[in-house]
Amino acid sequence: MMVSEMYINPIINMGGIMEKILKKYIDKFNRDDNEYYKQSIDNSQAEKWLSENVPLIDIPDKTIEEIYYFRWWVFRKHIKETEDGYMITEFLPSVRWGGTHNTIIAAAGHHLSEGKWLKNAKLYIEDYVKLWLEEKSKTYLYSSWILYALFEYCTHINDYSFGVENLDLLVNYYETKSREHMTESGLFWSIDNFDAMEVSISGTNEELKRNKGIRPTLNSYMAANAWAISQFARLAGKAEIAEKYEAEYERLKKRITEVLWDGNFYKAIHTEDEKLDTPSVDKIPPMRNAKELIGYIPWCFNLPPKGFEKAFLELKNEEGFKNKYGLTTAEQRHPRFLYRHRPTCVCLWNGYIWPYATAQTLNAVRNVIDNYEQNVLDDGDYFEMLRTYAESQYIVLDDGTKKCWIDEVKDPRTNEWSSRKLLESFGWKEEEGGFERGKDYNHSTFCDNVLKGLLGISSEKGV
Repeated sequence: MMVSEMYINPIINMGGIMEKILKKYIDKFNRDDNEYYKQSIDNSQAEKWLSENVPLIDIPDKTIEEIYYFRWWVFRKHIKETEDGYMITEFLPSVRWGGTHNTIIAAAGHHLSEGKWLKNAKLYIEDYVKLWLEEKSKTYLYSSWILYALFEYCTHINDYSFGVENLDLLVNYYETKSREHMTESGLFWSIDNFDAMEVSISGTNEELKRNKGIRPTLNSYMAANAWAISQFARLAGKAEIAEKYEAEYERLKKRITEVLWDGNFYKAIHTEDEKLDTPSVDKIPPMRNAKELIGYIPWCFNLPPKGFEKAFLELKNEEGFKNKYGLTTAEQRHPRFLYRHRPTCVCLWNGYIWPYATAQTLNAVRNVIDNYEQNVLDDGDYFEMLRTYAESQYIVLDDGTKKCWIDEVKDPRTNEWSSRKLLESFGWKEEEGGFERGKDYNHSTFCDNVLKGLLGISSEKGV
């Protein structure tokens, strides 16, 4: 289906049926909301803005449908008009690790994947991307697949001019990140915290010391970013640049599997001595050697060769990642699953459920179903995981009221938004983001997973 068709209602819209569906949900979300933080499009404008900007759907599964509209309602909260144009935020309150206009690059790839579906996507996305490319914010603080997401966006709107015109800035982003993170092994190092995945089993030891590691995260992102540069360079008629980054993409694609695949899973290699020139999965300390959801990130960009799909069986294994409340970020059988930590840590990737990781994993699952010949996953598996993801986006208040809710991280034992409880117990410290920091957290996708992953609407030409 052409992207433009998304703005022609998929059913005969007699009597404004789709608008009535939208209004029902927006009225509910507004009624349930305490609007502590307002940006450019407040709750009073939400219904009108959403009706003009987002694809309207009417599907049989009303839980997925409700969360779909809820996530668009949340996304527009994070659009902020500034002197640099429109920005997309991650937190509504200011946080000390935020950059210019309270922007954070960690979830920029998610923001572009979601935001590309907006009818006026160019208005809301391109100045935001320019902020990062022109290094006006903390561009290199976190790992990101922003260049790949930019190519997806350009393909989606069928206009590559932004990427072509800013090719020099794309190359600068890649080369700067490469200089800072390349190792003698030919792969890039990162730290779990600056993959936006702090306090993980693989990346943080028993004393909560973080070590550099060779991880599936940044290496996959950089391979995808290199591929995106090559595509923009071809479109710009820059054959030499295109060939350089095509070669870099192929090199990384091969090297990731050579180094990080242990025969069953892609692993993060962290060692106590931090010698990363000859990384080996055989040298991972036993207590750091864990299957983690980041092992699926190479499939987000179709990097693994065919034949490795057995790794996805862990998504259906209750000792692996399958949990009734969502996908855990580490295998549940591991002895350090949910290990004890200093009480000031509120965001942990040692097994807790993160929407950020769930969205990435759903993208990997969709790619395996669509692009690999295998018998491990099918459309039914995707639907089940997506529905569990939808069901996780609620909160039950002390008075028993159930509301749609998206926050930072969930406890797989209790189904509680655990970071929220901890922040509240600390008195909502201002230096940690203040009152209700994680409420309406914009750190993942959901609408893209529905439109592309479930409904199969796509115009993308990804790797």
